Amino acid sequence: MLTARTLAEAQVYVSLTTASDESLPAAEPAPIQPGVNAVEGDDAWTLTTTAGSISVPYASEQAARTVGSRFGLGVSSLVDAAQWVLVAETFARRAMTADLAYTGEPDQDRNSVELNWEFAADAVGEALKFLPEGAEDVPDAGVWSDLGTQTRAQNPQMLTRGKLIDDLQYYRGTLDDFRALYGPA
Repeated sequence: MLTARTLAEAQVYVSLTTASDESLPAAEPAPIQPGVNAVEGDDAWTLTTTAGSISVPYASEQAARTVGSRFGLGVSSLVDAAQWVLVAETFARRAMTADLAYTGEPDQDRNSVELNWEFAADAVGEALKFLPEGAEDVPDAGVWSDLGTQTRAQNPQMLTRGKLIDDLQYYRGTLDDFRALYGPA
């Protein structure tokens, strides 16, 4: 059985495994519903998904929540570095679309702008975890999926330290600019 560090990471994995060439990553997976597709065990949830059963240890989820790590502590064993970059790009596109449409009117969904920028930054942060200290590029071992391998072959610069840091700064900076323009939520 697969093991995710957090419920959010499990959802990202499912989204990636159900992606088609036209949709990378795919639309949001089915929500987690206790008793329907999530069962509580002694020390972990077991999620029944289109990607198979995924275990999410309670301790791992709690540790991630405690330190504010949306996708989990340590390096992912489910989602490779290139896949994290694709996830970040997807959230960034969503954020940009929502950001450009947002005018500050009370009936608009400000939260979608902020959350998508946050998710984009967090996903790039996950890709950065695959970089060994001092390395300028994610090693080959950090990209194991077919999707990740194909994506990296098409864009060899995507997993360089410079590109990942630039993306992280852009996502965080754009979120900061949005908040500065429209004030606190």
